Amino acid sequence: VLLSAVLRTSEVESRATRASLTELLSPQMGKDIVWFLRRWAKTYLLVEEKLYEQISIPLSTAFGADTEGAQWIVGYLLEKVINNLSVWSSETELANDTVELLVTLVEKRERANIVVQCESWWSLAKQFASRSPPLHLLSSSVQRSLMKALVLGGFANMDSDTKQQYWAEVLHPLQQRFLNLINQENFAQISQEEAVKQEIVATLEALCGIAEATQIDNVASLFSFLMDFLSSCIGLMEVYSNTPETINLIIEVFVEVAHKQICYLGETKSMKLYEACLTLLQVYSKNNQSRKRSDATAEEDQYQDLLLIMELLTNLLSKEFIDFSDTDEVFRNQDQGTPASSRTVSAADVVLYGVNIVLPLMSQDLLKFPSLCNQYYKLITFICEIFPEKIPQLPEELFKSLMFSLELGMTSMSSEISQLCLEALSPLAEQCAKNQEKDTPLFIATRHFLKLVFDMLVLQKHNTEMTVAAGEALYTLVCLHQAEYSELVETLLSSQRDAVIYQRLADAFTKLTASSTPPTMDRKQKVAFLKSLEEFVANVGGLLCVK
Repeated sequence: VLLSAVLRTSEVESRATRASLTELLSPQMGKDIVWFLRRWAKTYLLVEEKLYEQISIPLSTAFGADTEGAQWIVGYLLEKVINNLSVWSSETELANDTVELLVTLVEKRERANIVVQCESWWSLAKQFASRSPPLHLLSSSVQRSLMKALVLGGFANMDSDTKQQYWAEVLHPLQQRFLNLINQENFAQISQEEAVKQEIVATLEALCGIAEATQIDNVASLFSFLMDFLSSCIGLMEVYSNTPETINLIIEVFVEVAHKQICYLGETKSMKLYEACLTLLQVYSKNNQSRKRSDATAEEDQYQDLLLIMELLTNLLSKEFIDFSDTDEVFRNQDQGTPASSRTVSAADVVLYGVNIVLPLMSQDLLKFPSLCNQYYKLITFICEIFPEKIPQLPEELFKSLMFSLELGMTSMSSEISQLCLEALSPLAEQCAKNQEKDTPLFIATRHFLKLVFDMLVLQKHNTEMTVAAGEALYTLVCLHQAEYSELVETLLSSQRDAVIYQRLADAFTKLTASSTPPTMDRKQKVAFLKSLEEFVANVGGLLCVK
């Protein structure tokens, strides 16, 4: 009943637009209609019946697989999308919701198979590929989602000739226009013309949309297509070095490719992406050094590109713990891969090079941006957890900057940031213990962090949720610096004038380490220590907190 009511309302709206009565309609009503239709289609249209023990027979009969009702409503919804994009192209929110409905229709193979049989789908694809009005007037985010939908639709079931024709009409024009433009002899001179910049931006948005359409069964095709563009995008970094918006969009293409595809790539393809990302960062670094920023908005200008670079590095790091590839299995039909022994660039190389760029540029003022601050500390925590052996190899100034950042995060930031920093300390201390080298900069730094964590747990009020992270950090630091820990405890006890408090503290500290004497990097001992720490905090937590 609800669906039929919404469809009737939708039809009234469609007839009004065909009768040129658009000015009488409300964009909000159009938005609400599309909002409902998208959620209904995602949930009830062509439901996979094998996933359910019971299913509504009327629903299955009306909109199940191989039913006329499913074919009719897919065709109707597609016409609704095309009509909305023609009439409401200037209403960004409505256009965005409309394209999201289109994505819903093609993201599932069963629905996409019906969509690509509609002539209007092919017309829409050709219209968008040729940048015909009014589709070229859509906002960047809407054009990106529309390209995502068109790419997803291309992986529906079609015979090879039809599929080849489809890609020739959707992706080939994009590639051809881009190459024709950047290969012009006078491209450097015309690059700042508005029409040229619009074409470049539209291409970059389309590339982001193509990357967003990545799924495990299409990643091989899309990766090869996108890799052809990435080197050209790096060249654009030079041309548009003084246009921050374009630079950000170029970096965003790399961010999306890494985010959506890295987890599916085997070693050979991952290495190609690492190399491309490393070259991108090198060009960015060179351009950034030659660009002088002295105005008051300099830090705000740099905010967005730093955020994107850190997002890119974090996405590359994710490969270390989210990996769905099987030694290039998804690419096996395309090439035989390169032997691991010839590997030239790793994720660690790219990430550490990126850190060399990011760390010197980060300032306390920039860390006042919450999203930038979160991304920065997430990144350095990941690096400490995944590549702790690389931290001692950092240049002296960068090492000091990293240690200062960790201290700042622990002592002056939110509890979430403080927890991230504490999580970074354990692998660093374990790395020191593994190397068994004393008087190294990292060993000295961990000794300093022992006092900070000790004071945080014993002398300062802290969020109880941080007790586990702080406890794990304290335990590994105590294992590394047992004499210094004993000295901290003795200093604290000797400062107590009240005999009752002195005895209570002495007993609590004795009980705290009773299960791990002497403390070693042993999991059972650590678990016992953390359990004793909970009792310790409960017993003496309020005695010494500095007000």
